[in-house]
Amino acid sequence: MKIVNLSWYQLVGVLILGLAMAQAVQAATCNQYKAQVNQVLYAKNLSKLSELLGTLKRLPDCTDAYLDGIKREMSNLAAVRADKMVRQGRLQRAKTWLQYKYAPVNVWMTQTVRGDIAAKKQQWIEAAMFYNQSLDLMADPKATPQEPSRAEIDKVFKLASESLLLAGTMTTVRSSGQPSGTMRSKICGVKIMAHPIPAQFVFGKATFAEEAKGNVDTLVKHLRHEEPDQVILVGHTDHIGTEENNCKLSVRRAQALKKHLVKAGIRANITTIGKGEYQPVRPYDPSRYSRKQINQINRRVEFAIDSDVSYVHNHVMEDDLIIILNVVCYDSL
Repeated sequence: MKIVNLSWYQLVGVLILGLAMAQAVQAATCNQYKAQVNQVLYAKNLSKLSELLGTLKRLPDCTDAYLDGIKREMSNLAAVRADKMVRQGRLQRAKTWLQYKYAPVNVWMTQTVRGDIAAKKQQWIEAAMFYNQSLDLMADPKATPQEPSRAEIDKVFKLASESLLLAGTMTTVRSSGQPSGTMRSKICGVKIMAHPIPAQFVFGKATFAEEAKGNVDTLVKHLRHEEPDQVILVGHTDHIGTEENNCKLSVRRAQALKKHLVKAGIRANITTIGKGEYQPVRPYDPSRYSRKQINQINRRVEFAIDSDVSYVHNHVMEDDLIIILNVVCYDSL
């Protein structure tokens, strides 16, 4: 190793230069960088933004609110680039854009793209987790000052619901029983009428599969937290089998869930109806799924509480149109 000997004069010079640089940084103000930040944001230069963010963090007059705004803008830009990579099938490149360097905070767009990556890999538990995180971020005005459009909310809600049903795990209720993700009653003013339950049944029967019991218990916890006066359970099936048998099966499955809720002490007035194969899910992007997976998504039970009960009983929302259901297999009202 080569040792460099500095003279006394050289050492003093280095110290003076260091002090001058420190004073220059200290003398800089946040306002002096704002024009540059705006230019770099306009140019969508994420690498330069990352460098600027490091500098701004060291300036004492840069407020948390200003820094948080830059972080959100960076994360949104990174999500757009990552989304493009996902569409091209370049998943590893997409994950690179979602690293902390370019996406320093989670926003609903980053979590949606992370969900898309997991879905591409058929990792449904991860996909459901990320899509539901996206819904939670949408509903948080601090994390999302500018509300997403109705179309964007509908898209993520559909993807979250589909992934949840394929994952077979109900992760949208916190330990306290409070709802999150698809279990929320409202997202940015958009009212959620019905909520899917990943309650799997033994094929062709109204008996819960072993892996479904934990999800049903989670629903019990949620209903205990909400304490509703009314609950409606709507059973659905896939298209396999005759229409008559599917009608009966959808009713029996809704009734099986009701029986469990009553046994668990839920005191609400519980209505059960079946819709057989007459109301299949319309996936946001059917090309994501195999026929077998679409059938799994269709084998579901949905629920609604209180003011939404009569609506769900009589109607179904298809995009922006309200369609009156003429076909109901059975109505226990």
